[in-house]
Amino acid sequence: MRIEDDYINAMPDHGLSIVEPILAHFADEPFFIETNLTEDEKAVIKAGRIERKEHPENFTPWASVR
Repeated sequence: MRIEDDYINAMPDHGLSIVEPILAHFADEPFFIETNLTEDEKAVIKAGRIERKEHPENFTPWASVR
């Protein structure tokens, strides 16, 4: 595994928006994150993040999945 992978794996999902401008600066091509999520889908994701924060024991860590 590359050291860069460790940083990406350790970063919480909400942290990507913070580093997006840095990633875009170093990319060889334009860097865009586009989604076509509906408001309902965004609400489901938000609820899941809250659930994970409040009850982490109900989730499988990504490291054990890999």
